[in-house]
Amino acid sequence: MSVIEYNLRPRRKRRFKETLKNETNRAIKALITTLTLMIIVLIGAFLVLTNQNAQKGYTLEQAKLENENLKTINGNLSTKITDSTSFKKIEENNKLSTMSEPESKKYVTEEDNRI
Repeated sequence: MSVIEYNLRPRRKRRFKETLKNETNRAIKALITTLTLMIIVLIGAFLVLTNQNAQKGYTLEQAKLENENLKTINGNLSTKITDSTSFKKIEENNKLSTMSEPESKKYVTEEDNRI
């Protein structure tokens, strides 16, 4: 018969059992740090989003001001165009005298208007 050799496994070091109070204190500390980190991250995200909204509002206000400025320029240009094509300018250029007289046509006679 062969001799069976039994190798003993090396024993793991035992961890000392912790008391319930120590485990509770460690869990409380972990929860407090986790909640603190979550609050800090949420505050940071809130500040970033608020800042972005403020920047968008500022950009929108600048675009509105630019739009009003362009509308004012457009109104001024329309006024200049109207002034340049007014009858006073046409009469000064003698274009009115070179035009032919309009024809006088009656499409509805007085007889048509009688009952």
